[in-house]
Amino acid sequence: MPETIENPTVPSPLPWQAEQWQRLGAQWRAGRCPHALLFSGQPGLGKRRFAEAFAALALCEQPRDGLACGDCRGCRLWRAGSHPDFLRVEPEKPGGPLKVEQIRQLGGFVGRTSGREGARVVWLAPAEAMNVNAANALLKNLEEPAASVIFLLVSDSPSGLLPTIRSRCQSVAFPAPSEEAALRWLHEGGLDGQSARSALALSGGAPLLALELVEPEAREAREQFLADLIALAQSAEAPVAAAGRWENPGEGIELSQLLKFWQQWLAQMLRARSCDLTADRQVIGLLQRLPGRGTESLRPLFGFSDQLAEARQLLSGGANPNKRLLLEDLLIRWAKLYA
Repeated sequence: MPETIENPTVPSPLPWQAEQWQRLGAQWRAGRCPHALLFSGQPGLGKRRFAEAFAALALCEQPRDGLACGDCRGCRLWRAGSHPDFLRVEPEKPGGPLKVEQIRQLGGFVGRTSGREGARVVWLAPAEAMNVNAANALLKNLEEPAASVIFLLVSDSPSGLLPTIRSRCQSVAFPAPSEEAALRWLHEGGLDGQSARSALALSGGAPLLALELVEPEAREAREQFLADLIALAQSAEAPVAAAGRWENPGEGIELSQLLKFWQQWLAQMLRARSCDLTADRQVIGLLQRLPGRGTESLRPLFGFSDQLAEARQLLSGGANPNKRLLLEDLLIRWAKLYA
């Protein structure tokens, strides 16, 4: 993928996605593209952008340099959101489920003939937001694929998908880029120095998420959430009251993201104690308040980290758990760590 050639009117893959793009592009040019692709990896790596870029390429009538041209009729229709051979399927509201009614609409789309005699593309994200009924409805389409239809599934948590769906897709995994590559990209986006390193560490190495974390609203929510965790550790806050405030964190941030920050703070605590590495001053304060001494004091943290991971899995799957009860349980368990 030539990094110097980019049409700003259509999406292009990110620098750390070059290998996946070259491999998939070669399959596309050879006419061997699978009928279903599953793009997976942690949030903030640009999977959706990659899927958008590939959808644009598949619908482009005159690709240039391995990318959609941005100028042909197909590109203009796609950019305007009116391409007859492109169907976008996503939750009706952020963080909501993908409903079976939404998946059933695929029947009419995949059953008709393309007016352009080209590919038809179904873009679906987040795939793990499907409940069992929706997943089974999608499976019927994947089991008997219509000619020229390409399914693009995007997932932060592919383990939340039915094994039968995963087995019918070619998996395209997106690992986090190297720290050097991520920091270079953040620098080009205007974020540099310690701010970039701190945001990247908190994002788990995901550059797009790191960029979001420095936005004022996200930073304020994150700092207030950490302050509430500290207050709980000091017995200065009630878990139920805190859960009421954070059940719906607000615009620009989701509960699953707050739980991920919580996991990152736990990881900093564990590294600081086991490796004598420095960490954020507030995180060190939480570590010092833990009852007990030595590595034994860290044992409960490992168990709690597993509980956070399970909670995030529930939120990202199609089970649609009661967020208030889930958060209350976690905050009560957290406060007990310091009792």
